Amino acid sequence: MTSETRVAVVGGGQAGLSVSYWLQRFDVDHIVFERAEAGDSWKKRWDSFCLVTPNWSLRLPGFPYAGSDPDGFMPRDDIVDYVRRYRRFVDPPLGRPVEVRKVTPDEERWLLETDSGAHTAQSVVVAGGSFQTASLPKGAESISSHVAQIHSSEYRNPSQLPTGAVLVVGSAQSGCQIVDDLRSEGREVWLSVSSAVRIPRRYRGRDVFAWLRETGFLELPMSQHPEGPEARYSANPHVSGRDGGKELNLREFGQSGVRLVGRFAGADGAKIRFKSDLEQRIETADEACRQIESNLDGYIEEADIEAPADDRIPVEWGPTGVPTQIDLDEEGITSVVWATGFSRDYSWIEGLETDGHGYPIEQRGVTDLAGLYFVGLHGMHTIGSGLFYGVGTDAEYVVGHLTSRS
Repeated sequence: MTSETRVAVVGGGQAGLSVSYWLQRFDVDHIVFERAEAGDSWKKRWDSFCLVTPNWSLRLPGFPYAGSDPDGFMPRDDIVDYVRRYRRFVDPPLGRPVEVRKVTPDEERWLLETDSGAHTAQSVVVAGGSFQTASLPKGAESISSHVAQIHSSEYRNPSQLPTGAVLVVGSAQSGCQIVDDLRSEGREVWLSVSSAVRIPRRYRGRDVFAWLRETGFLELPMSQHPEGPEARYSANPHVSGRDGGKELNLREFGQSGVRLVGRFAGADGAKIRFKSDLEQRIETADEACRQIESNLDGYIEEADIEAPADDRIPVEWGPTGVPTQIDLDEEGITSVVWATGFSRDYSWIEGLETDGHGYPIEQRGVTDLAGLYFVGLHGMHTIGSGLFYGVGTDAEYVVGHLTSRS
């Protein structure tokens, strides 16, 4: 038997729960399909993970952060608890555990095929987030089988890896945080860099996200972003909320003993090749950080804000003698952590158009397919769209558009 509802929400994490909050405020009949426990995606982060944005950025609809440390950085298990408490607060009509396998337009409604049967809805809101399928680069399959390989989504702590040095491939936010975690436990670490840049943790007396909030950057539509909508495809910059929040810097990594090499270029057994672009990648990361600082300096001056001078001491380390090929066995490297991001797969939504990056074609979550919406995508409307900070605002907009159709 096919069940019917006005709105089907696919995903019961912070995005789906935010949608349910607003649907209830509009008194709209709906169901939230969730295949796992609330907060499950956060629970799968590594043990030492902390929220990268300050605690004040936790502002899901009707449930802002209410703790005593708004400028702190919530550890993983507390993030999971926050999401689970939010689910109890929202008390959504849950279909769980249910996996939605296919969504098909059916005249003026949508047909959802799930592992618990068929459902129909007038509208569907996809709230499953941006990070779906672990992505590995071409060449990963060519590495010797005796070398342990895991994706960053599977990494939990250094003890799960065999004794020996570790090669981390990818220097975006996750990769650099994992390098920091490994070196804190005394592991020898190699890092193959990527195109990711860095941002300061604190600048002129404030956390960088406090400045970005004050300048309005977190609410800036992607169409007005300095890099345009293409910014949504860029890797997250390296920075950390661990140890009270700290800056991650490739030069500091090199200075502290991390072996930095260029981008991964392929493998043949135990032999790994890298591009000769390390110095260029480090300089690109530094230049992006300097640009942010310069923009903030301009804002501080124009707004006549009293802010202390930047007192950070620049790290002068630079790469020398960087190899473009290494032998894992000779270097004692017994494991590789692939911090190489995720790919998107929306093949289960019939008729959906995506761009060259696999990103759904939409305008602030509204697609050209009547009744099909998205919430929670990284950079969907603003930089904050995929974060606790901005997902609720997008959810309110989508629900408003959805209800105006009837």
